[in-house]
Amino acid sequence: MAETTESQATTSDDNTHWGIAYLREDLQDIRLQMREDSKELREQIAETNKRIDEVNQSLGQRIDETNNRIDQFSQSLGQRIDNGNLSLGQRIEEVNQSLGQRIEEVNQSLLLQMREDSKELRLQIVETNKRIDSRFTYLITTMVAIAGILIAVIKL
Repeated sequence: MAETTESQATTSDDNTHWGIAYLREDLQDIRLQMREDSKELREQIAETNKRIDEVNQSLGQRIDETNNRIDQFSQSLGQRIDNGNLSLGQRIEEVNQSLGQRIEEVNQSLLLQMREDSKELRLQIVETNKRIDSRFTYLITTMVAIAGILIAVIKL
């Protein structure tokens, strides 16, 4: 009778040992998956930041080009005014008003585009954060479940 009890205790200890070994492997797999997910998220964030930089650079170039055009046109207008033609002076004023409206339209268009791009990027960041939160919740839940299983196995 005593030998049977020892045999069962040894089998239980062996099962506990293997159970812990399997749990360790599962934890290592979860850690590896989290590292891969974190790497993927970092790459997505880097790509998003790159897109933001590209949009900012593109907008900066467009603004610089617009400013260069305005500067060139202003110089041309200044030379015409220097020639002293009254009718040309009136025309310059009309052109300036037209350019002001055009610049305002371009600025509004650029501002709207920037807002749309910002909204899209914010949505991507929020979605990424949600994925991180859900993966973290899954990890914690899994770890709590594993801890419960370990406690139950140890109590056996």
